[in-house]
Order: sequence, then structure tokens, then C-alpha cells
Amino acid sequence: MFSRNKELWFALAAIVVITAGYSAFTAAAGLLPPASQLLGHGIGILGFVLMLMTETLYTLRKRAKSARWGRVSSWLRFHIFTGLVGPYMVLLHPAMRFRGIAAAVTLLTVVVVASGVVGRYIYTRVPRTVEVRVMGQAAAPPGAGAGGPGGAALPAARVAAARKGLATWRAVHVPLTFVLFIIAFVHIVGAVYYATLLR
Repeated sequence: MFSRNKELWFALAAIVVITAGYSAFTAAAGLLPPASQLLGHGIGILGFVLMLMTETLYTLRKRAKSARWGRVSSWLRFHIFTGLVGPYMVLLHPAMRFRGIAAAVTLLTVVVVASGVVGRYIYTRVPRTVEVRVMGQAAAPPGAGAGGPGGAALPAARVAAARKGLATWRAVHVPLTFVLFIIAFVHIVGAVYYATLLR
């Protein structure tokens, strides 16, 4: 189980460590780290960098068919790890004060992460199930379905359904991610402007 889902366990461990450090600072300071101060800024910046890595590195590796810098499956695991840890840090950044653009970024972050979790299930579970059933049908007599003779679902139909599910998911997930980053960049520009130029 650990070997199949180790990126989730590593992400959980990182989140626990981050939460412990955040809680220790909160207990010592007597308040949540303000978003405008060093720790709050640091959490937000590092979380956003991880989210950028989530958005770019796996996509680049997947499209570089002849690249030798790691397997695509390993980059997918890294994509999932940063896609969980980065948003968690971004959610800690506003110190529970969700107003204006920060509220929009927070809401979209939650939606995009939830969409990513659904995508992970579709990508890593459905195709494997289909492949196993297709391989099992190699020696089956003509007309036998995935569940044996008389089965209603043919392997080809399941493959088509899996591909359609992935296509539908991408059609939702990718635009949401772009919108999230656009709003996040607007938030960052606004924060820099109000924190530095107007002082």
C-alpha cells in the first residue's frame, strides 16, 4: 500500500511537520502568523512556488517524449506531492483572514486540489482496471464481455469511457488551474504594491 501511494504519505508527513511548526509559532507568539509578516509571507511564497512546480514540471516532462530526466510516473508522484503540500501552505498564508482576492484564491485552491484528487483517481485507478480486464480478455472467446461470457461491458467500451472521463476532467481542471494562477498573480502584485510602494 505504501509503495503505491507513497507520494500521499510523504505529502501527509510534510503537512504534519508544517502544521507542527506553524502551531509552535502560534503558541509562542499568541497569534496566527500575519500574512504581511515574515513567516506569513514565507509560507505563502514557498507554497506558491510549489504550486508553480506542480503546474509546470510534470507537464514539461510528459511532453518531452525523448527526455531522460526521470520517469513520467516519478514526476507524476512529485506532481501530486507538490500539488497537496503547496496549496496547504497557501491556505495557511492568510492566517484565517479570507477577504477580497485572497478569498477567491483560497476558494479556487480548494476546488483545484479537489479536482486534482479526482483526476488522480481517474488516471491511476480506472486505466489500470481497464488494462487488466483487456488483458484478461486476450484468451476469451469472441463476444465475451469483461465479466465473462454474456458480460454486458466490452473492454473497448471501458477504454473509451476511461478516455472520455480523463478528457472531461482535463477540460475542467486545466482552465480552473489557469484561472487560479491568474488570480494568484493579481493578488501577489497587489500585495507587493500595497506593502512596498504605498509605504
